[in-house]
This record gives sequence, C-alpha cells and structure tokens, in this order.
Amino acid sequence: MTGLPLPPPPPPPRPVGPPPGPAEADWALFLDIDGTLLDLAPRPEAVVVPPGLAPTLDSLSRHLSGALALVSGRSLAGIDDLFPGRRDAAGSHGAEWRHASRVCTLPADWLAGLLPRLGRDIALPPGLRLEPKPCALALHYPRHPAAEPQARRLAEHLAALSPARLRLLAGKQVIELLPDGIDKGRAIERFLTLPPYAGRRPVFVGDDRTDEDGFAAVNRWDGISVKVGPEPTTARHRLASPAEVRHWLAALAPSVAGESA
Repeated sequence: MTGLPLPPPPPPPRPVGPPPGPAEADWALFLDIDGTLLDLAPRPEAVVVPPGLAPTLDSLSRHLSGALALVSGRSLAGIDDLFPGRRDAAGSHGAEWRHASRVCTLPADWLAGLLPRLGRDIALPPGLRLEPKPCALALHYPRHPAAEPQARRLAEHLAALSPARLRLLAGKQVIELLPDGIDKGRAIERFLTLPPYAGRRPVFVGDDRTDEDGFAAVNRWDGISVKVGPEPTTARHRLASPAEVRHWLAALAPSVAGESA
C-alpha cells in the first residue's frame, strides 16, 4: 500500500507592507545596490547614483553610530566606484568583505584556472557577456532573456571544471559562480558579530533572488527584511521600487528627513 502524497509546503507569508520608520537607534542597516538603491541599467556600469543619495547614507550611518553596510554582488572596487569612502561593505555576495577599512577576500585560484579556457577551449554563446570579479564569475544576458538556459549550462560546465566547489547563484538576467558557502546572509551575520553592529536589530533591503539568503538571515535574527519589487519573497515587508527605497531612507532619520530621493 502506498502512502498518500505529501501536501505541498505552505507558501511563504506575504509581506505585510512598507517597513517601519523612523530608524530606531538600535538598527543595523544593510543595503543592496542594484535594483534597490539604484535603478537597474542594461549594463552594470551604466547605473546612475542620484544626487543626494550618498549624503543620505552618510547621515543615516551617523544616526546609527556607523552600523550601515552595503551588501552587493558587485566587487568592493565596483562598490567604491559608486559610493567612494571605503564604506563597510560585502562585495561579490560576501566573498569580499570590508569592516572598518579592514578587507578580507577569499582566495580565487579556481577563477584564474577557468578564465584562460573561456574563448580558447570554451566558446561564449552569443548574447552572453562575461564579467570576472575578484572572487566570482558572472554570466550576463541582459538583452537576451532566452539565453538563460545557455548561461546555466555554461555555468554548470564551468563549475564542473573547477577544482574548488562552486555554487550557482541566479539573479536578474545573470548567473554567477562563486565559492560554496558564500551568500549575503552569511555576510550580514558576520557583521552582526562585530561592533558597531553587534547587539543591534538587523534591517536588510534587497530586490533579487540573490538577496533571499539575506532575508532569511535577518528573519532568523528577528530583524526587518524588505523586498523591493513584486516578486515572491520570504521578506516581511515590501517597497515598490528603488525610488521608493530612496524616499524611505531619506525619511528614516530626523537628520535626513526631507532630502531629495
């Protein structure tokens, strides 16, 4: 006799609405960049940082005694190009990490071994663009959404060739290869063990599937998780767009209330 099929797992709870404000003094604020702070662009280098955003982040950081970090798929160098000042940050989804100007970067020997094979032994399909990072490899297909299966097959092939164990991380029109055990949730939890983040309530705002690990970590810490956009999520709150995120940030602290989004 066969047993009855198990019922499907319940869907994650729907976000209950916009996140709270103004910022509490005990918050630790973690912010994704592309699609969260900044509107997406066809190419990562084409994004625009709106006037007033960097001063808003600086004011919020002071309001939170320095407990504000950027958590991005971009490399630390790419983060600094957009937001100079060597801010606390996790780059490459946490493979690069900076706290109080101290930088930790995972070894990337696997990447040095794979890159020469691309274009020599392994053809890059049309519509895909390769972006090497210090500790990760991204396959972009911004103008060719139908190229996702090709990008995934290529990423799986490269992961199989790597001597290091890699994971595939799918985002918005991008698939990334990065060392197993690296994600934004672990990066956030690492910050939460160190001052000035330790003992604070984490708040994380992100827009992508790559941010779900961060939402899960923040939920475990009874924090405030905020999804940007309409897609399904485990986050507990939602904002509609980067413009809405910027407006919310500008209103969080009394010192920045009224600044332009």
